[in-house]
Amino acid sequence: MSDITEIDKNFAKHSVVYEGMKVYHITEPPFTIYGLYQPKPGDFRRMPQELAQSISRGVDFVHTNTSGGRIRFKTDSSRITLRSIMPKLCKFPHMPTTGTSCFDLYVDGAYCGPFNFGNGVQEETCVVCEATLNAPNHGMHEVLIHFPLYNDVTDVYIALDENAKIEKTDGYADETPVVFYGSSITQGGCASHAGNAYPAILSRKMDFNYINLGFSGACHGETAMAEYIASLPMRAFVLDYDHNAGSVDQLLQTHSAIYACVRKHHPELPILMITTADLHFGDTIEARKQAIKETYRKAKQNGDERVWFLDGQTIYRTVGLDHCTVDTVHPNDLGFWCMAQVIGKKLQEMLTVCEKNSK
Repeated sequence: MSDITEIDKNFAKHSVVYEGMKVYHITEPPFTIYGLYQPKPGDFRRMPQELAQSISRGVDFVHTNTSGGRIRFKTDSSRITLRSIMPKLCKFPHMPTTGTSCFDLYVDGAYCGPFNFGNGVQEETCVVCEATLNAPNHGMHEVLIHFPLYNDVTDVYIALDENAKIEKTDGYADETPVVFYGSSITQGGCASHAGNAYPAILSRKMDFNYINLGFSGACHGETAMAEYIASLPMRAFVLDYDHNAGSVDQLLQTHSAIYACVRKHHPELPILMITTADLHFGDTIEARKQAIKETYRKAKQNGDERVWFLDGQTIYRTVGLDHCTVDTVHPNDLGFWCMAQVIGKKLQEMLTVCEKNSK
């Protein structure tokens, strides 16, 4: 016996059949793409290319990773086939391909699984991946598809039953996005599938649009990045880049500057500041926390009532750190669930207070 699929058929790859289906490009109506910067055929990224290149080599490298990208539409199709074209498949030793490189399907808020491509088909300059998932029939359904967390994506096509209806999404309760700025953890490393990154969980749970500006290993609080974030329309801002900020001194220099830049352009915006959840920084954890808390304290002293602080060391407290990461740093699915619970509670408090005070 040479293959596990001879024993367990659930691990077998299934061929994709397009007979009786109609193929659409996702940039065509009535599909709506969220979380990406001016998406167009052949070009899916999270921020302007020239700006990313000017900030750092790291941001330039990962800003084309499609974390936070979403496709939404309504259909009564019983099958949904997704065909993606990628420069290559992203593979990590500590994160499954279903998280790094696969799209993720939710129908009416229920998880239907990843479009699991296996290894895809390697062509001369790209990888072409195809997969089909069954969807409930009997009427129209709201469809949400998360883009991969770490892969670049060149093009995406969706095939539906030939006679299926397709309509524009109902959208979010509030289309103004919550913006998350942070490290690889914010980007989604190491969730088992794209919908389990904590910003994605919160978006579905609280019904809000969002932009994921988590740049793995590359969030250093640069002035140009702060100015770009400040230029965005936002419902709330989550500042979660402790893990990439370098030394305590660097954190002191950049954290308050990002806050000041964003606050200057958004006087009423609720802002949440989060410290690291794990023990990676050892004896300096407390100093790093105090550096971030200093931004918070000064903001409050200056009369800012729309700023909140969250001690990241409380995030895994109920379950325990041993159960929440894959490598003592990057959360597993349980870790991301804990993040969503704790951060979500704080975020809900922020939005409720601000909406109440705005009336």
